[in-house]
Amino acid sequence: MVLNLEQANADLNCIAMAIYAEAHTQSVEAKYGVAQVIVNRLRNGRFGNDVCDIVYARGQFHGVWDIAKGIHEYPSNEDLLKEKLIAHAVYFHKVPNVIGNTTYYFHDDSIGKPMAWSGKSKKVKINNLIFY
Repeated sequence: MVLNLEQANADLNCIAMAIYAEAHTQSVEAKYGVAQVIVNRLRNGRFGNDVCDIVYARGQFHGVWDIAKGIHEYPSNEDLLKEKLIAHAVYFHKVPNVIGNTTYYFHDDSIGKPMAWSGKSKKVKINNLIFY
């Protein structure tokens, strides 16, 4: 398999944006988990076959949409670079997969489990992120 550097860079940028939008206040391990959800979705095939399409899919990564709509501030270049390093580690399998084959996560377990998650069983909890 030949690595397309332009595509890999685009993928890493999209994953970095999702990490920042969804978990910038979380631990590095939780950020690895968010990145791994995206990689797992790509491998799964049910969520699309392009990382950026997965990240920007309607109704999936709400934090990314909030930034795109201007509801939340766009991250600084420094913040995005930090998240891109985490994205790189997961994308190129440089760190252990901390969440297995899970393809969903839910923020902040203190607010309860929403009805949409009622059919999924909790597999991993990292900080206040629950992975299903």
